[in-house]
Amino acid sequence: MELLKIPEVAKILKLSENRAYVLTKQGVIPSVKVGGSIRVLQDDLKNYLKGGGNNDTK
Repeated sequence: MELLKIPEVAKILKLSENRAYVLTKQGVIPSVKVGGSIRVLQDDLKNYLKGGGNNDTK
């Protein structure tokens, strides 16, 4: 189980860090809070990508 930081998620999705943060905040990309920082499980991000992402990534 690997946890990714928002900058890593943004790089993978080719989005700004702000947009990646918004998508996690909206629940579009599942996330967890660890010590006050938002993290995304690598498996959750893979599932998000397998599902074709979401039209809301723009």
